[in-house]
Amino acid sequence: MEKLSVAATIFCAVVLAALAAAGGEAAVVEHTFVVHEMNQTHMCNTTKIYVVNGQLPGPTIDVTDGDTVVVHVVNRLPHGLTIHWHGVRQIRSRWSDGAGFVTECPISPGGEHMYRFNVTGQVGTLWWHAHVNCLRAKVAGAFIIRPKGGRYPFPTPAKDVPIIIGEWWELDLVELDKRMHDGNFADNPLSATINGKLSDLKNCSGKPEESFVLDVVRGETYLLRIVNTALFSEYYSKVAGHTFTVVGADGYYLTPYKTDMVTVAPGEAIDVLMAADAPPAHCHMVALANQPPEPDPQIPRFDSRGLVRYAGSSHNNNGLSVPTPLMPSQHNTMPSYYFHNNLTGLAHPDRHCVPMHVDERLYFTLSLGSICRNGTKTCQRRRSRETIVVATMNNVSFRHPTNTSSSRGTTTAGQVACTQRTSPTIHHTRTTTPTAP
Repeated sequence: MEKLSVAATIFCAVVLAALAAAGGEAAVVEHTFVVHEMNQTHMCNTTKIYVVNGQLPGPTIDVTDGDTVVVHVVNRLPHGLTIHWHGVRQIRSRWSDGAGFVTECPISPGGEHMYRFNVTGQVGTLWWHAHVNCLRAKVAGAFIIRPKGGRYPFPTPAKDVPIIIGEWWELDLVELDKRMHDGNFADNPLSATINGKLSDLKNCSGKPEESFVLDVVRGETYLLRIVNTALFSEYYSKVAGHTFTVVGADGYYLTPYKTDMVTVAPGEAIDVLMAADAPPAHCHMVALANQPPEPDPQIPRFDSRGLVRYAGSSHNNNGLSVPTPLMPSQHNTMPSYYFHNNLTGLAHPDRHCVPMHVDERLYFTLSLGSICRNGTKTCQRRRSRETIVVATMNNVSFRHPTNTSSSRGTTTAGQVACTQRTSPTIHHTRTTTPTAP
């Protein structure tokens, strides 16, 4: 028995040493998110927006596979909200998923809530966002998961950079949500954004808006973590004179795939390597929203552009014009098909191949349509006040509850009065707690 005990002790010590050597020691990564209103001025208009800790986009959560994440959310908005960790596998922690009115009640105005969950078996880029009304158009940020031990299945990049593609709405996002529930989809954003910047494509009284700038060093390789936080639009993204190697999507590695353009659907995250191998000068990065081919109803053109700036290049770009990538037609949706059709998972010894033989096929039909208000059998579809837009799965729709009771309060008129919770003391090895504005 003594020999067995000694052997077990040695075995455990060896395992722990191996885990430590491989960077296997998990940490608790802690953040405080204070969600509040603030004003921003673009295109000569001042707009009230919703942000986290005064940042747009919001703070980046940076963890390692195996870590525990703790986020304290303080709601200083006049509306209830939840925070959803988009794509994070909630294993035995679905109550922290943040899907308002589905897995939990929203956090009431002035309330607080602590999310706690583990990150397991994922690596790459995901994102987080508000999950009530249309607040995710502003209340959002990147969620980066690094591999244990820092081991990538590709050359380690010199730097990784979140590229958050979004949209600038002048209309209040809560009002936008109400209009869409009424069947009014006529509103559109003013512009696309890259990391919160409208870009010099937009100007007011002759003064261009600010562009996002990515500083690079020739000869280095950069990991761009591209996330599309737009409400509806899919985006094409290119950098003039450069190619991408796609290496990941939505928290998983992919078989490397070379392309000069990335297509990112709403809510999608794509990881690409970009080699800074062009002549040392400036060049443009462009994000362009695509839309259905004509003659379907069209929306205005939404695009934004940033600047890739090489170290050592002169302020006037050595006297040369700044090249802009040639983008496809905004009505051409085929590049999206070809891009996504070329994405395949990276083989891994711990992952099983999908079986080629199946015993039963299940079909799920997802659709978006409209129904008549008040249960009437006939109505005019193009008259927004007569119809309601609904999404369905196998012709069955879902309606958020408007009157339910729970341990966190009751809903009235779709708004939940959640009880304030006191968070326990957390002992952690890494912490990031921004000062509340």
